[in-house]
Amino acid sequence: MLILLAAIILTSGCVDHSGYDLPIDTRGFYIGVVPNPKSIPETTWDNMVNAYEETGRIAEVTMIWTGENIGQYEKLKQNKVVTAVRVYGLKPVLTLNFATLKEVPGSGLQYVIDAPDGVNADLSDSEFREMWINEARNIAWEFQPEYFSLGNEINDYFYLHPEDLDDYLSLFDEAYSAIKEVSPQTKVFVVFSYSHLIDNNQWDLFDSFNERVDLIGVTTYSWKHFDDPKEIGDDYYTRLGHYTSNKPIAFTEIGWISSESKGSSEEEQARFLVRFLELTKNMDIEMVNWLFLHEAELTGIVGSITEPETGTISLKRANGRWKEVYYVWLDLKEVKYSG
Repeated sequence: MLILLAAIILTSGCVDHSGYDLPIDTRGFYIGVVPNPKSIPETTWDNMVNAYEETGRIAEVTMIWTGENIGQYEKLKQNKVVTAVRVYGLKPVLTLNFATLKEVPGSGLQYVIDAPDGVNADLSDSEFREMWINEARNIAWEFQPEYFSLGNEINDYFYLHPEDLDDYLSLFDEAYSAIKEVSPQTKVFVVFSYSHLIDNNQWDLFDSFNERVDLIGVTTYSWKHFDDPKEIGDDYYTRLGHYTSNKPIAFTEIGWISSESKGSSEEEQARFLVRFLELTKNMDIEMVNWLFLHEAELTGIVGSITEPETGTISLKRANGRWKEVYYVWLDLKEVKYSG
């Protein structure tokens, strides 16, 4: 009996790490995690290297945000982060935004076009457009990224500035062409906040992008809509198919909090991942990225507008301890990729 059991394990190549039954036995999507290091007692260079190495073992893609828009090309060349993730076998998912949150004198925190000093912060401005398109072209030429997003959670900006949409669409078209000229294999897309699409009834935005993009990107934090993963309705994600013209979906950020102060737990995180896989198993998905490897303290402007518990959307505690969802993630990693 023991010999037979060993033969079955060796043949299947699968080990049940979590005790949960995953609702899929193959997957057509890559999985990803942001390789942020543990921060207790403090972050070190070794912690950073270890985070990248670990992410390379449990993921296939990773999101890269530099905090820069125009100027990102030079920063990426300097920090070598694209090279670093590829060393560990990860496909980089790059993002070039066009807007940012900024303190405006007399108006407070505003969501505005992110233009360099001396350049008119206007999507119709020829100088800004040329600089932004060149930025996209240079990044694509230098790094040949597998994936390139030209805007993160863009529906939030256009909810506040609907008058800018037409200028952005033409800007996107020009940048798309520039990217494809130098890196034809790069998949170009934009990302929407799924929670805010629902809250603000912005489904019509897909009409403007379906024929322009290679993928539809989505961030999803369903803990903002439900108290427990079991409450998520069967059509919560599949309704996307009614609006996206059968484009593959890239879930660039997903997760569930594990904040005791908010009545959530590690067990809920694990059940969310299983529920998510159940709800999306018949969808055409390109990638699924869990937000963080380790818990993170959100600071700066991001911290001022984001709930602190968002930092708990991680596979591990800040000190490196595995959460329950980590074991489910290991089971998902072992599901055969069939894409």
